[in-house]
Amino acid sequence: RILDTKTTMISSSDVEKVFDGDPRQVWKTLVLTDEKNFFAAFLCGRDRLDIKKLEKALGVNNVRMAKAKELKESLKLQPGEVCPLTVNVPFVCDDSINSFEKINFGSGDVEYGIEMRVGDILKFLKPKVMDIREG
Repeated sequence: RILDTKTTMISSSDVEKVFDGDPRQVWKTLVLTDEKNFFAAFLCGRDRLDIKKLEKALGVNNVRMAKAKELKESLKLQPGEVCPLTVNVPFVCDDSINSFEKINFGSGDVEYGIEMRVGDILKFLKPKVMDIREG
């Protein structure tokens, strides 16, 4: 389901302001790099990513958040335009996704979101699913 927010949203906290459901159902896609490759982490917008857990999941070292300039130059994206369904990089999804029937996430357009069943997301993305959040 496409969600028209009628406002510009860049972060998951922006989405929470207009979302009328459980805020833990608002998810974010973070793009990271190890200077050679790009990766994506998909987790609840309220959670913080544990970089060490992500590195272990991917079998890489020295991962950091991709800079806006890198997003634009390499992936043709701006912050807030990252959609997990269209970013073609290795994906790791936090295992807390299995606690929900459906979640909401960015569509790639800063004024629209997507609500999707978790089973369909996992079937489409085929990510590694493991604990990647802090705590």
